[in-house]
Amino acid sequence: MIPAAVTSTFDPNELAFLKRVFDDVCLQRGLTGGSTQASDVAVEMIQLYQRGMKDEKSLHRHFDGHSFFG
Repeated sequence: MIPAAVTSTFDPNELAFLKRVFDDVCLQRGLTGGSTQASDVAVEMIQLYQRGMKDEKSLHRHFDGHSFFG
């Protein structure tokens, strides 16, 4: 696990936002919530958010053009 992803806190609005984007990305990729690939998406999404990518369109654009599966 990435320490920054574990130690940072988010307010309820941020969690709802991240969950909504995560659900959208997983749906588009056909991922189930408990899969390794979905976990990889979640970790990367949190890292991007913590680095300042807080715009929904930017997050979607990142994941639309990024392959996690080799």
